[in-house]
Amino acid sequence: MSSSTAHPSAVGTNTQPGTSTVPSTEAPTSESSTKDSQLPLQRHAGAVGLGPAYKQGAGFGEKLGGLQEEIKGKITKNPELVEHGRDRRTGILKKKEQEQQDEDDPFAKP
Repeated sequence: MSSSTAHPSAVGTNTQPGTSTVPSTEAPTSESSTKDSQLPLQRHAGAVGLGPAYKQGAGFGEKLGGLQEEIKGKITKNPELVEHGRDRRTGILKKKEQEQQDEDDPFAKP
């Protein structure tokens, strides 16, 4: 194919390859090092909006399992199973288990 068959807007005339104006990440400048020292300590889980409380509530599977237990308890007229299912569905059971693990000190017993 010759350039004469191509559309005139597709063929550039007197064009030079563009040069990047973005500074290289390999050589940090003094401006970036002073900005980094002024930033607060990073305390999130890697993505914005996810803090130390990430994944502490009931997940989708726990909600479905809790609903299943709750329905099973209502059919069998078992109030303990209904309560356990409600706690599992709302995340209260997971919170209680986490508190139990936090209370247990692995270094207390030799």
